[in-house]
Amino acid sequence: MSNVTNYNLNRRIRQALYVLKRAFGSTVLLCKLTDASTSYTTGIKNITSTSISIPRCIVLPVKLQREVIQTVSQISANKSFAYGGSFDSGSREFVIDSHDLPVGYIVSLDDWIVYDGHRYALKNIEQLEQHSGWHITGKMIQGAPEAKLESISDTLHFTEGTDNE
Repeated sequence: MSNVTNYNLNRRIRQALYVLKRAFGSTVLLCKLTDASTSYTTGIKNITSTSISIPRCIVLPVKLQREVIQTVSQISANKSFAYGGSFDSGSREFVIDSHDLPVGYIVSLDDWIVYDGHRYALKNIEQLEQHSGWHITGKMIQGAPEAKLESISDTLHFTEGTDNE
């Protein structure tokens, strides 16, 4: 009996993800850090990453909130009140269907998502029921270099050849 229930649950989750992907689906890039090195003479950091293009990731609206950073003098006793800097940061939620990822791929907190030219650091990762997908909360990184989605054409053109026999 539980197998029938799980089959129906899987089918319902797949249907819900399909409808959400059609309504809110956008192209994102899921990047995983593979290697990083720093040149001690120039100070340039070389990062090697692998990326997976997800054509229909469910992207929910951005949530903006103001964050305040205050200095140590705020909490020190017998010191005058010192104001810190404030800035707006945005967090966004992504839902990725497990069929859009390679088999056995596990999303980790070291990964990042590129959406609409902005880089989002992963803050919270939840795996959906029956391993059907991932619910990810990402925080937009201010001042990160502009990231772009690039696609590589993988079409082959066949031409008639002559046999050299």
